[in-house]
Amino acid sequence: MLEKILKFLILFAIMIAIPILWWQSLHTYSGLKPILVSTGMSLFLFGLCYKLMGTWDLIPDWIPLLGSLDDSVAWMIMLLGVGVGSAGYFLL
Repeated sequence: MLEKILKFLILFAIMIAIPILWWQSLHTYSGLKPILVSTGMSLFLFGLCYKLMGTWDLIPDWIPLLGSLDDSVAWMIMLLGVGVGSAGYFLL
């Protein structure tokens, strides 16, 4: 019970943090760098939200070959977010 409440609070905090991070970074800096960093953070947090939901799946795991696809996509979204955010932060 306490674990579910903690997981819900973390998800709620992440959902609130995504638009705040976008707004803050876009209005603080100008150029392409804040857009890439904000997009990377948003993608990473979106993938993290999906992974924190636990047993909830878009595609049920009992379907052969496609069952673990949504979990893999969540990991790929998280990695893409880290890549985009890092590229914006370090390269520009």
